[in-house]
Amino acid sequence: MILFISRYPDKATEKDGMMQRVAAVDRRFADRRRVYLGIRFFGNARRRSEQLSARLGILRVNFFLHFFLILKLGFSARGIYVHSVHNGFRALPLYLCGNIITDLHGVFPEELAYYGKKFASLLYGVIEWIAIRRSRAVIVVTDAMADHLRAKYGDFRAGIYTIPIFDDFPIDETADRKADTLVAIYSGGSQKWQNIGLMMDAMARTRKKYTFIILTPDITYFERKAAEYGLEGRVKILSVSKSAVYEQYLQADLGFALRDDSIVNRAACPTKLVEYLACGVIPIVLQPEIGDFARRGYGWISLERFVSGELPPKEELERMRSDNYRLLRCMRDAADETMRRMAADFAAAGDRYDTAA
Repeated sequence: MILFISRYPDKATEKDGMMQRVAAVDRRFADRRRVYLGIRFFGNARRRSEQLSARLGILRVNFFLHFFLILKLGFSARGIYVHSVHNGFRALPLYLCGNIITDLHGVFPEELAYYGKKFASLLYGVIEWIAIRRSRAVIVVTDAMADHLRAKYGDFRAGIYTIPIFDDFPIDETADRKADTLVAIYSGGSQKWQNIGLMMDAMARTRKKYTFIILTPDITYFERKAAEYGLEGRVKILSVSKSAVYEQYLQADLGFALRDDSIVNRAACPTKLVEYLACGVIPIVLQPEIGDFARRGYGWISLERFVSGELPPKEELERMRSDNYRLLRCMRDAADETMRRMAADFAAAGDRYDTAA
């Protein structure tokens, strides 16, 4: 049995970037018997279990009330896969076990520091240190993130696998963009790192040049921002299903991805940016250093150039799209191969896996 420390992805979480990662990893182990262990410090006073199939179970427990059960599951598992340092805190006792992999997802301590949460940043910095020192391997989403960890911790015995966050979003080169007015899209929430104020200001200044679409779960927030910037009736604000997100992307030419130059963004692999490239949406950026995309040579347009209206000619935009399609295919192929190798190495570590049922 493989023990995954994470919530199991479901329909309610299909738009969440972390859950998309969990689902992608789960597909790799679909032929193995596995249990998803959800641990809470508060709540789950009564242990709850659910068997979704012969090979897949879900167990929800309380850290304190079911502490020895957690340890028993950990020591009986043939491998433990911890999704994120956040879950690593809840799973701390399991780092006494042998065959454990931690999928870091991002630089969580630095992200907390960015939000001014100093104590939480220090706490999760300690958890990250334990995870890296006690895991047989860690998984990062970018080479930039791997470089950051080596600079931060020096040499450590854990292996590193770079596996960008990809789901099954199709690469579509068939979109026929014939609209006279260019369409700029934004997909995401209202978090601080999204630079919503800059984006809304850019929309307000270019509302006569472009058409705008915002895809978000925060409808009320963006309706309020649209009114604040005088964009009522000039921007379409929607909350749609994952499949409908894809259809909206195919209508767009450009997409906002306004990230500051910080370690949080340099180490990230934003799901939104991957989806943009897959659908031929050229990113509008504040600065291009987002994940490994810049070092791989992706095509982008600066916010300044977008606001000025001095965009490349149509032929140049099409070349940028084609280059981005090729780049994304290469990244996906590399990620798939690394995922395959990681799973094989995980299985070979002391013959830890159960045989498939």
